[in-house]
Amino acid sequence: MSDISRSNFMNMAAGIPGLVTANSLFSDNTTGPSSKFNPSDTYMESFRVVAISTRSQEGKPEENMEHLASWVAKASEKDPALICFPELCVTGYVLGRKIWEAAEPVPGPSTTKLEALAKQYKLIIAAGIAEMDKGIVYNTYVLVGPDGYIGKSRKIHIPPAEVGSWRGGGVPPVIDIGIAKVGVNICFDNWLPESARMVALQGAEIILAPYVWGGGRLGNPPDYAERNRKQKDYSSRTLPGRAIDNGVFLIFVNDCGMATSGEYREATILIYSPEGKLIAESPDNADGEVMVVADLDRKILADRRSQGVFHTRFRRPELYKILAEGDIGPQDPR
Repeated sequence: MSDISRSNFMNMAAGIPGLVTANSLFSDNTTGPSSKFNPSDTYMESFRVVAISTRSQEGKPEENMEHLASWVAKASEKDPALICFPELCVTGYVLGRKIWEAAEPVPGPSTTKLEALAKQYKLIIAAGIAEMDKGIVYNTYVLVGPDGYIGKSRKIHIPPAEVGSWRGGGVPPVIDIGIAKVGVNICFDNWLPESARMVALQGAEIILAPYVWGGGRLGNPPDYAERNRKQKDYSSRTLPGRAIDNGVFLIFVNDCGMATSGEYREATILIYSPEGKLIAESPDNADGEVMVVADLDRKILADRRSQGVFHTRFRRPELYKILAEGDIGPQDPR
């Protein structure tokens, strides 16, 4: 494969002229040595990712950054190329005035700290933060690497509970981190298929799916395993489809622990292959912060996109105008 350029190889695999579609695969076991991440690499046949379900303090970015730094240090021992944290892990998940007070520019103070960590450990970090831009708050996911700030993506679909706390972003970008092209679908975005398709059509190889999602109050005694399995079951009805339909890896990582509201959030991590298969997950009995390690290899994505019935190859965009029509027409003045 070394004598074939990345874009040409993946174009051939997808069978779509002019479409640059890269990839990544997962190894069932991580017993062997990882591919050491080199910031100068623009093509790696496989690389290691770490997803970490953390508990963030609400509206306390400085405390959260210290906590994330300790996890980055621990995760670095696994030699990952990429570490993925949950939605709003830097700021903490709060609404209303509190999120407005905690939000900051991107790039800004917290992203500068993330950059320092990425440089120190020579890896890429993806983390959620409340972004302040021209007086408006956005629910944002940032990526930084050894050479500094790489890019950001904003949550685009805002559910009822969050309306008024932050604004939805525009078309989510695909961010080239050198070893892979990633798209971001934040929490509620993942329940709408258009979110995944938008980044897939731009060449995403991996969809990062950071969440803050809870299932209500804990039982007495605590029912961790039952709650974790319920969240995994619900997710498994949707997320594998996003992965297989678009031929991408998908990394779901949830915030965890008890919120001040009394809601308990499950420590759930799920990693799906481009074939929609579950290739790594957090333990069912997880009752706190947890880390999952997985090796991603390009062969699986190439295998999926080279299949004769790879879905995206049969799209009929000329028929889809109805999908772009608004739901609200003109008001009747009578």
